Amino acid sequence: MKKVLFITLVVAIVGCTAPAGDVAVEGVGFFKPMPGEKFVTGSDAVMDVWLKYLEAHNNQDMETIMSISADSIYVLGPDGSEIKTKEEQAALLEGWFAAANPKWDAYWGMPYKSVPSGADWVIAGHNVTQTIDGEETSELHMIDGEIKDGKVVRFFVYSINSKTE
Repeated sequence: MKKVLFITLVVAIVGCTAPAGDVAVEGVGFFKPMPGEKFVTGSDAVMDVWLKYLEAHNNQDMETIMSISADSIYVLGPDGSEIKTKEEQAALLEGWFAAANPKWDAYWGMPYKSVPSGADWVIAGHNVTQTIDGEETSELHMIDGEIKDGKVVRFFVYSINSKTE
């Protein structure tokens, strides 16, 4: 009986180890517009770009925001509005900063990479607080953003209202 338990344990341990050598990464999930596209966990370096971007927004540091934004950045806002250039982005942010002093607090994030295209993405959740006419409001935002060569190329924002207590 002890031999059977020992052999079962050995088989279980060996069976759970990853094979040595080069193994093709298949990925998981799907993206309907691109059949065959899958995803794997990405690099934290990509997540760091997004966190630096948020910090620049919280500091209303337009120079840093513009340095991290790709020239042809694309942003789809939660209301369906679109930004297609850094100039449009700067104008929107300057008005928003002056009117509401928004602040982003990231509460989760994950970098991921698409396979086989190799594009780097982040998905992240943020609590965004704003002060409008002296009243603080809060929204939960989720973004899905593409990062390429240290620049934010595009991102999509989804939001839901929440209560600040």
